[in-house]
Amino acid sequence: MKQWLSKGYWAVLALLVLAIILGQVVSYLAAPASWEAFVSTLPKYLSMVAFWGPIVALVAGLLVWTMLKLLGFNSLAEIRTESVEENNPAPAIIFTGTVIASILFIMLILRP
Repeated sequence: MKQWLSKGYWAVLALLVLAIILGQVVSYLAAPASWEAFVSTLPKYLSMVAFWGPIVALVAGLLVWTMLKLLGFNSLAEIRTESVEENNPAPAIIFTGTVIASILFIMLILRP
């Protein structure tokens, strides 16, 4: 059985963390005042995410559940079966559109 956190995954994770750190360093060196202004407003955005995140997750879950029921599915496994085994991508496309709509919903709520 292959472990999920094998050496390859750790290497990719380390590379992503390194890219984030390097990006922050370059951003700070390019414009220290702008970087400090962003960091000073970060707690505001984190509190907005903490407040609105569960509410948006609930709304998104209701949208996905409603979409499943309207299409006649009882689970995500049934959508997978219809999309992969029956070669009908429409349910997966509609499901993905619902998830994208939920992401856009949180983008509307989290405004500066």
